[in-house]
Amino acid sequence: MAGQNPQDVIVAGTGAVYVAPEGTALPADLADLVSPWTDVGYVSEDGVTFTFSREQEEVNAWQVSTPVRVLVTNEPIAIAFELIQFDRLTVQLAFRGGDFAGSSAPFTYTPPDAGQSDVRALAVDAVDGDYEFRFAFPRVQISEDVEFSLVRSDAVRLPLTFNVLAAAEKWEIISDHPGFGAAAAAQAAASTSSKAA
Repeated sequence: MAGQNPQDVIVAGTGAVYVAPEGTALPADLADLVSPWTDVGYVSEDGVTFTFSREQEEVNAWQVSTPVRVLVTNEPIAIAFELIQFDRLTVQLAFRGGDFAGSSAPFTYTPPDAGQSDVRALAVDAVDGDYEFRFAFPRVQISEDVEFSLVRSDAVRLPLTFNVLAAAEKWEIISDHPGFGAAAAAQAAASTSSKAA
């Protein structure tokens, strides 16, 4: 909404992270996600971090001290979170695939061949009281190192960073918050036009 509105101050008190196979259609609403979407489980108290970057190349000229053009060369998006469950799904996410064997204990995990990629769809739900925000990405892939420790004083933590990959379908945010509604857009437009006058 236009102007100062405390209702538009969002605190993501809780939420969930989901993955699905590459090619899964993004959700169209805020309904509970069902198969093939899978909840990855507990995320550490640091929550989920989104990084929207822009890499630019300046074109400079002899005659002026400021750029004459700025070329956008890349716009990477990264999504990072730390998983604190150590199970089939989280291990396969961390190691980019692989297989589990055994119908009874002991179970054996075998990692994928070197160089294998694991592309997924990803959705992040954030809940603030009665309102929900769903961030959905059609194609993501692990992009950073995965480093974890086995210690007696803490849970095994799997820090994962996904880069958003190019896709025919754009990423999106779905929300039932009034600040995303048509009334808020109309108020913002009215405020802008009155200031211009």
